[in-house]
Amino acid sequence: MMGSAFGEASPVRTFAETLYLEATLEDGQSLALPEAGERAAYVVSGHVETGDSAIPEHSLAVFAPGSRITLTATRPSRIAVIGGEALGHRYIEWNFASSRKQRIEQAKALWQSGGFAKVRGDEKEFIPLPE
Repeated sequence: MMGSAFGEASPVRTFAETLYLEATLEDGQSLALPEAGERAAYVVSGHVETGDSAIPEHSLAVFAPGSRITLTATRPSRIAVIGGEALGHRYIEWNFASSRKQRIEQAKALWQSGGFAKVRGDEKEFIPLPE
């Protein structure tokens, strides 16, 4: 869907090394995950295993950097694989995320002053910044 894997590259423009793909696996079928700085797999439907660990339906597994990961379906499964370049530490506060705390404070001030664009179709409601 996005990024590159298995010798293929998506035409979707990215700003960092990106891994985002979907796979459908039959019972007993395996998929070796491509290398990436960070990787995770979400089981949309079905059930997969990696080594001694099971990943049931509607679960997300995050894998250690540098590990070789092979997913094996124990029944027909649909999965999403996400990851890419490690972006480093992130600060998160309410609806804001940044690699710099100062940027979060700027966003909070901008939100409180009404500086963000209104949501089309919901221009009247304003949710105040939590205390």
